[in-house]
Amino acid sequence: MAFSGQLLPHILWSKPEFRHSRSILPLKANYEPVKILSQRKLDIQSIKRKSNCLVTFSMSHPDNGTSPSSPSETIKKFYSSINNNDLNQLALLISEDCFFDDFSYTRPFKGRKEALKLLEKLTTCMGKNTKFCIEQIYEGVDLTTVVNWHLEWKKKQVPFTRGCSCYELSRDGEQLIIKKAQVIIESPIKPGSFALDVFQTVISVFDTFPEASRLFLMNPQVVQTIYDMALKPSIGPIIAWYRKLWSITVTVLTLIYKLFLYIIEMFHK
Repeated sequence: MAFSGQLLPHILWSKPEFRHSRSILPLKANYEPVKILSQRKLDIQSIKRKSNCLVTFSMSHPDNGTSPSSPSETIKKFYSSINNNDLNQLALLISEDCFFDDFSYTRPFKGRKEALKLLEKLTTCMGKNTKFCIEQIYEGVDLTTVVNWHLEWKKKQVPFTRGCSCYELSRDGEQLIIKKAQVIIESPIKPGSFALDVFQTVISVFDTFPEASRLFLMNPQVVQTIYDMALKPSIGPIIAWYRKLWSITVTVLTLIYKLFLYIIEMFHK
């Protein structure tokens, strides 16, 4: 789902205050300075992934460090609804003017209708055996939440499905609903240092032609046009090949699994 923004989760969780402390400093929305609110600090041990996934916890036990109306509890209900393919519940958790920005797409999804269309496609692709599993969830000030997650197929982690999502919520009466979401997902393509080399080249061009670069960056339509003309034709076949490879892999593994079950049944007769 994404091929950009991979550095954010690494930078965020590698900071000393996140790595060594049992309580998390609240995250201030809109990039304002962080404020320490002791009453909002979270105990990592109560929310980190254990033997079973957080989103599979029963909603009848909402007091795992949060209240039923807390942002983290709302986000857990959001992922639980995806896992259960409950589109009606998802609709209740998303605001009418929701801004859903998945970095693997060239444009964000605006409004509940577009966001639900994306989530419906996602749940269809996941099937019955694939589930979201929350690794860590951090609750900040101003009804903000950051989540680290991955996908599991029959409780086994699927490669290249780790992600980090940032949510901003708002109140609709007594209920909290998702107003804004930013989704960053691990890329299956690992360019390594090549990406930094390309980044250095681009920045050197910007530094050499600052005025032209400023005009270029101020016009996002130009960036989109260049992407469609230069990058999409070359990246598209790679993505198509990757999806076909995974489809063939899943088919082969399914056949092997069925053959294995057949052999076991033959021996038990």
